[in-house]
Amino acid sequence: MSASRRYLVPLPYFHSPLFTLHSAVKNMEIRAVNLTKVYKKKDSPDIEVLKDINLDIKSGEKISFTGPSGAGKSTLIHTLGLMDRPTSGQVFIDGKDCYKSDDNYLCKMRKDNIGFVFQFHYLLADFTVLENILLPVWEEKDKKMSYAEEILAKVGLSHRKNHFPNELSGGEQQRAALARALINKPKIIFADEPTGNLDRQTGLEIENLLFSVSNDAKSTLILVTHNQELAQKADRQIKMIDGKIKTAEV
Repeated sequence: MSASRRYLVPLPYFHSPLFTLHSAVKNMEIRAVNLTKVYKKKDSPDIEVLKDINLDIKSGEKISFTGPSGAGKSTLIHTLGLMDRPTSGQVFIDGKDCYKSDDNYLCKMRKDNIGFVFQFHYLLADFTVLENILLPVWEEKDKKMSYAEEILAKVGLSHRKNHFPNELSGGEQQRAALARALINKPKIIFADEPTGNLDRQTGLEIENLLFSVSNDAKSTLILVTHNQELAQKADRQIKMIDGKIKTAEV
C-alpha cells in the first residue's frame, strides 16, 4: 500500500494520528452532567443544540434516542462518544471527567473503547473492504488480520474482503462499516441512524447484527433512530425535543 493511501483516514474516526498506547477501561458506565452545546454565529443568533442534559447509561445497556430532526440526538451521541467537546458540562466514562483531558487522551479512548456506525458508511473508495476494516488499528494491522477475518465472517462479507466499496450493495457497505466499528472490540458502540439509508429487509438484517454483536461482547449500545421498531428493541428509549430529554421509557 502506498504512503499516500495510508493517511487517507476517515475524519469521524481520528482527529489526530493513531496511538499504540492504551486507555482501556473496565467500567463503561457513562454519565452526562449539565451538558450543553452552543454553536456561535457571527451574523445570526447562537444555536443552542443541547440544553442542560443529565443522563446515566449503565454498562452493557442498550439505549435508543428518538425525536424529530434537529432535536440534538446526533450532537448528543457525538459528545458522549468523545468526538465533539461540549460548550459546558461534563461527560464521565469509567468515573473520569473525559473532557478535562487533552485530545490525545480522547483519541486513545475512542481507539481503545468506542466504535461508531453512521447513516453513511464512510468507507474509503481506494481501499478494499478488508483494508477499510483495519483502518482503526492500522499500526497493528498484521496482528489484527485474523480477527478482521473473523468479523467479516460474522457480518457475512468474507467473500467480499478484496472488493472495493463501489462494488458492494448498500447493505453490504453498512455491514462493512459495522465490521470496522468492531475491529477494536469496543466496549461502547454508537450507531447514528444505522439503517436510515437501507430498505426494510436490509435494515432488519443490520439491526439484528448490531444487537447480536453487542450482546455477544456485552457492549453498551447507543442508537439514534427515527425507526420506532428499532427503538423499541432497546432496553430504554429516550425522546429528545429541542435539545432536551423529554421522556425516558423502559
